[in-house]
Amino acid sequence: MFLGLDVVIWIVLTLYFVGMLVMGWWCKRSATSQEGYLLGNRRFGLWLMVMHAFGAGTNPGDAAGTVSKTVSGGASGIWVSWMWMFGTPFYWLIAPVIRRMRCLTMADYYQERYGNAAALLYTIVAGLGMMVFFAGVLLATTRTVQGMMGKAALEQASGGAIDWWFFGILFVTTITFSLYGYWGGIVAAIRTDMVQGLMIIVLSFLAIPMALNMPEVGGLSGLRETLGAASSEGGNYLSLFDSKSFKLSSVILLCINAPLTALALPHLMSVCAAGKTEWEGRMGFVGGNMLKRICTIGWSILGLCWLAYLIKTGAEIHPDAAFGDSIRSLLSPALQGIMLACVMAASMSSGDAFQVTVAGLFTQSVYRVYINRDADDHQQLRVTRFTGLVIVGVSLVFAILMRSDVVKSILMYFNILGIIGISTAMGILWRRMNTAGVFASVLLAGASFIVSRYVFTECPSEIKFGLPILAGVGGGIVGSLLSKRPDPQVIDEFFKKIYVPIGEEEKLDLPLDEAVPVTDRLCTAGGLFLMKPSKQTWLGFLVILGMCIACVLTMLALIS
Repeated sequence: MFLGLDVVIWIVLTLYFVGMLVMGWWCKRSATSQEGYLLGNRRFGLWLMVMHAFGAGTNPGDAAGTVSKTVSGGASGIWVSWMWMFGTPFYWLIAPVIRRMRCLTMADYYQERYGNAAALLYTIVAGLGMMVFFAGVLLATTRTVQGMMGKAALEQASGGAIDWWFFGILFVTTITFSLYGYWGGIVAAIRTDMVQGLMIIVLSFLAIPMALNMPEVGGLSGLRETLGAASSEGGNYLSLFDSKSFKLSSVILLCINAPLTALALPHLMSVCAAGKTEWEGRMGFVGGNMLKRICTIGWSILGLCWLAYLIKTGAEIHPDAAFGDSIRSLLSPALQGIMLACVMAASMSSGDAFQVTVAGLFTQSVYRVYINRDADDHQQLRVTRFTGLVIVGVSLVFAILMRSDVVKSILMYFNILGIIGISTAMGILWRRMNTAGVFASVLLAGASFIVSRYVFTECPSEIKFGLPILAGVGGGIVGSLLSKRPDPQVIDEFFKKIYVPIGEEEKLDLPLDEAVPVTDRLCTAGGLFLMKPSKQTWLGFLVILGMCIACVLTMLALIS
């Protein structure tokens, strides 16, 4: 044993870290330009795009957060990760639009649609949201590793006197992905996500058989019996909805907010537009996220098993360390090493995408607009690489400050990005939306978010989740209508781009009514611009919606 871990675990971890660094160095030759660094020159195939979307969207906060909330409140904790569930069918609609923007970053979309000021606002809000997000990722990673080391209970008993464990885990994880992200950009991120995505899938199901076979659990039937008997009058451990955090109305509002949050993700451009064609982006974005929905079932079952074990044994519950504690108790040293590598993989697969894309936002919307307008491609690439390191460093500080609550950081990031995502959606759907509307939308949604959570803290969850959405949409409409109309020529060019498929660029030289015929439009009333869905579009939407419903029914069958 060394530092609480078996020597075999250290060997597995060392081999994993070295392998990721070697792969990152090897990818350096493919990231010699700004487009190569940010989008890999748009040349990735279907399987790589699926695993990139899966890896970039899956982190230890999903697994640890789901297990943590499940251990503290029962099966409803699954919505910590599943709050994105019914936004998934809309990803099928979003992906081709993002690819057709033909931009390098989401900040480029804001600059083209609204102007430099809106692009800067997006960069600030999205950058803040992603730093909060990644702080949660680092926090979840640290709590999991501490649990596997057996340090969680010790830290609580000593009042946090062993902080050096916390900092050590943070720094080792961060330095590794920062290096290969710095070298290879999104190319390194996508190629390492292939390996790390497969490892995350292993992580999701590896411990479940051992957990179900524990004598204190007694399989699914014993699990249901124990948790059913332990359920209190105010809640039910075997219900997918509870009366506090995740009642049905709150879950519905979270699912409405999900596509808005997705539209604000800085790495949305890479997961939708780094593929060879629209098909790779569309299938990759949806396929990767459906994989995550399925894996979430595994995390939830593991959390329920561990909760049943703790109830039966009368042990003290440490929610944030529950994932690590369960792994340490259930798996052999060799499997613990694999699992710990999986946890690190989940952290780094999100961290590398975060590092590259948020740095790209700064370069595209700040550096080349306000600092050095004459910067060539090489200078922009150098700034992007350096900025990525700075942003990761700031996230480390956030992680240290937010170290008390993994689930809280996940929900905070989800809502912060939703604030700016409203204006992203309105710019795609409504021609009249302008820069004033963007600022009004963000300011009102942000104010509603702060007031409902930090001023009137006893607000019902429906108000906390729903008010920012209503305020953002209302602010966008009022702000746009009370200010100058956007330039019709600029708007025509934008809508022409997002509705002309990749490979039909000759249509971009035509007027809007020829490139996008009026007969192909579904609704244009009030300035809306909605196209009639193709057979592929509506059929794909229904299939994905059916898969989401099947996931929920599967979970209900397992716990009922």
